[in-house]
Amino acid sequence: MGQMNKTPYLVLSAPLMVQTEVKRSKFLAYIAPTSGVAAAKAFVNEIKALHPDASHNCSAYVANRPENSIEIGFSDDGEPSGCAGRPMLNVLQGSGIGEITVVVTRYFGGTKLGTGGMARAYGGAVTAVLAQAQTELKAVTEIVSFKSSYQWTNLVELLVAQYKAVIKTADYGELIDYQVEIDARRITEFNREIFERSNGQIEVITD
Repeated sequence: MGQMNKTPYLVLSAPLMVQTEVKRSKFLAYIAPTSGVAAAKAFVNEIKALHPDASHNCSAYVANRPENSIEIGFSDDGEPSGCAGRPMLNVLQGSGIGEITVVVTRYFGGTKLGTGGMARAYGGAVTAVLAQAQTELKAVTEIVSFKSSYQWTNLVELLVAQYKAVIKTADYGELIDYQVEIDARRITEFNREIFERSNGQIEVITD
C-alpha cells in the first residue's frame, strides 16, 4: 500500500441527530458513520427521503481519513452558495473524525437569517451534534497472504489471536492458503515472528 498512513483515526460509534433552533427556523443535524463516497451519498438520500417537505436538506461529508482532502463533498441544496454546505464541511474537517456524513434539515421559521447568520446556523448545528457524538478509534488494516502446511495450524491461530488479527479466508488444499486482516502497524513484526517460529516455512506476502 506504499506510503499509506497507518495511524488509527476517530470514527463515529453510532448515528445521531440533534435539533437546534435559530429565529424559529429548526435545524435537524443528522450524522452517521459512512465509509466511502457511495455510503455518504446513500445516507444523504436517506435523510432527504425522511424530510421531503423540509425547506432544505444540506449536507457535507468526509468519506475517508479525517485529513483526506479528496473524498469530501458538500451541498447547499438551494441555500445561497457558501452559506450551508461549506461551513458544515469546515466543522467536520475541524473535528478530526473520519468516514462521517452530516445532513442538516432546515424547516424555515419565517425570519431570514442573512448569509452570515445562515453560515453560523448551519455550522452551529453541526457543532451541536458533534458535541454529543460518541467516537472510537479505527485501526488501519491490510490483508496479508501466506500458505502453511497443516502442522502449523495451531501456530497460525495462536499468532492471529495474539496480534488481534482476523482470518478472512482459509482454503484447504495440499497446503492451507490463508488471508489474514491485520493492523498495518504490526505487519512487519507478525511476518518476522511467524517466519521464525515456523522455522522459515511460512513466508507472508503483503498486497
